[in-house]
Amino acid sequence: MIIAGAGGHGLEVAFALRELGFTSSDICYFDEDKSKAEDPLFKGSVILEVEALKDKLKKDPRFVLGVGNPIYREKLFHLLTSFGGSAYGIDCVSNLESRKPTAIFDAMPYSFIGPETNIGLGVLVNIRAHIHHECVIGDFSEIGPGAMLLGAAKVGAKCRIGAGAVLLPGVELGDEVIVGAGAVVTKSVLHQSVLVGIPAQPVS
Repeated sequence: MIIAGAGGHGLEVAFALRELGFTSSDICYFDEDKSKAEDPLFKGSVILEVEALKDKLKKDPRFVLGVGNPIYREKLFHLLTSFGGSAYGIDCVSNLESRKPTAIFDAMPYSFIGPETNIGLGVLVNIRAHIHHECVIGDFSEIGPGAMLLGAAKVGAKCRIGAGAVLLPGVELGDEVIVGAGAVVTKSVLHQSVLVGIPAQPVS
């Protein structure tokens, strides 16, 4: 199993994979930053070269996205799938609510996903994030640790919802909106913006 990205989130992904039954010997990282190969946190398990990545994917095509930033999540997803990789979605939700099959995405430990949700390709639902009933999240968006999307909230593609942020019921965000940590979004914002504060307001 390849984790695409050798950084802090990559370490948390490795932890989640071990919780799901993978062993450390099953896991390696891909990162083009040569300094990662010397980092003791990754114990010499970093692939740096594209050709070595291709060889590894021939043996085991599964990969998990190990970065949070939506731009890099999308870039790495397309890179690894172009080499024959097959995305593996982490499913560590705390609730047992049966869900309709959706796109492959990552739900980190202690996250909650309610019924009738629609979660896009490559989405990251981070640790302790809550996605309540009938919410919609666009492709490659990142829902930060402890963030909450309340009933029927909608988030566009490649959005970043900061840690502890709250979207009130029915609020809708367009593509590439960034919501700061701890912000409370009370009104829909359909154009690319950075929102901060309580209630959240666009940064000028």
